[in-house]
Amino acid sequence: MLLTLAVFILILGVLVLSHEFGHFWLAKKAGLKVNEFAFGFPPKLISKTYKGTKYSLNLIPIGGYVKIHGENGEDKNNSQSFSSQSIKVRAGILIAGSLMNIFLGVLLVGLVEAGNIIWLIFSGLFFMLQTLWQSGALPQDIFGPVGIASLTGDFLQRGFWDLLWFVSVLSINLGIINLLPFPALDGGRLLMLVIEKVKGRALNQKVEQLIHATGFALLILLMIFITWQDIIRVF
Repeated sequence: MLLTLAVFILILGVLVLSHEFGHFWLAKKAGLKVNEFAFGFPPKLISKTYKGTKYSLNLIPIGGYVKIHGENGEDKNNSQSFSSQSIKVRAGILIAGSLMNIFLGVLLVGLVEAGNIIWLIFSGLFFMLQTLWQSGALPQDIFGPVGIASLTGDFLQRGFWDLLWFVSVLSINLGIINLLPFPALDGGRLLMLVIEKVKGRALNQKVEQLIHATGFALLILLMIFITWQDIIRVF
């Protein structure tokens, strides 16, 4: 059990750090100020500031984040602010995280197998949305952190190569899901950029923040529900 948990946290760390590094690297390359690069969610365990960026390790190891100056629309006259950049640059930074996950997955399993995985993921997402639309409930085979941790143990017992395949599936899945046009996800922020491009001006800053905050709250509720399903299934 402890070995499974350790491997699960290691896998999650690789997936999260590769995703956030994509955002971080392109933001830095564009000359933007990155306030914080964090693994996990607060409370904070340790942090160190280096060249203007705080690098943090937090207690809850189920995610991570990069705080780029101006990502909420503020300080548009500052050249180091996200909000001052062109739509092309902002879109590139938003997409970079998912591209890193997809690249990692492809690197681990090869192009042909990765193509099959991507097809399976899209099919699964379509089935999930169809089930949710028709019945108002999620399919029973949707897994959250607890379920993924349990699956990690199963693949760990099968051997290294099966575990490697599992990591690649998780990585590509994370990349694709983050591109969904839902508020608070990278895809939701990309949708705001599309709207800005079509309208010729950005949405009201407070309205956009409210949209993303609402989306984040809904995602947390969804995660709680899925985690409850995991607990019932696993235990």
